[in-house]
Amino acid sequence: MTISFNRVDENYYGIDEYVKPIVDVIVKHDIFIRVLCEILNTFDTYSEHIVNDVKKVLELNGEYQIKDMDQALKDDYTLFSERVYNFYWVVVNEDFAVQLRRYDEELYYKRGLRYADKRLQRYRGILFEEVVSAMVESRFSESDFCTGCRIYIDGVRVLARYGEGNSSHKETIDIAGWNNEVCYGEFYECKINPKRFELQNYKFFVAIKNELDKNKVPHYVLALVSADAQEHLKAQKEYIEECLSPAIDFEVIGREGIFNILSYRIPEIA
Repeated sequence: MTISFNRVDENYYGIDEYVKPIVDVIVKHDIFIRVLCEILNTFDTYSEHIVNDVKKVLELNGEYQIKDMDQALKDDYTLFSERVYNFYWVVVNEDFAVQLRRYDEELYYKRGLRYADKRLQRYRGILFEEVVSAMVESRFSESDFCTGCRIYIDGVRVLARYGEGNSSHKETIDIAGWNNEVCYGEFYECKINPKRFELQNYKFFVAIKNELDKNKVPHYVLALVSADAQEHLKAQKEYIEECLSPAIDFEVIGREGIFNILSYRIPEIA
């Protein structure tokens, strides 16, 4: 059996400049991830004072959560705060919209990126996916890793049909890694708000799991990751399962457990 990936997600301007710098520092401590998740969940709609509100939350967490840490982590939190603040300031700024249009005019109009709310929604999602991706990618540095991609098993694309008369289909996963040597993979769907994990996402999980089990893959991770509390992810999973049969088992990882993804290990060859 062979598994391969093909990236199909769109490429956005500013990832290296405004998203990756946050990711670089956030993996240093669990509390940084929790603070970011709080901010991403809370500040999801544009307002004239959104940047100042983000700054206040960063300062409050610095005062009450970081105060007992050593100086090195305090310095890292200061850097983290500056980068998160800068991210929000840039994304909602009209100058950034101008840069987006110059970079890819077709994408700019297609995704409504002239509007601050649309930019905020899109870039919040990108940031969250990049955080999770950074915790997974190093395990697959010598194998196969991809984001925003289709999955092919023995050359056949994995997809799930849904909608009236199966008129639509879901065919991409946010994050995927595969190690052929030990026949091990990790597959993640990332949603800041777990309510955005809908029937089509669940059905795609079913399709992935069925293919992996049919090919007797011994170890893999199939998980929904959210910036919300884990109990809310479980509630959304149970809600979908009420109208879907058969239900399947997969991991739900809330903000409390995201940092633990760093410590996952690829199984050794028996």
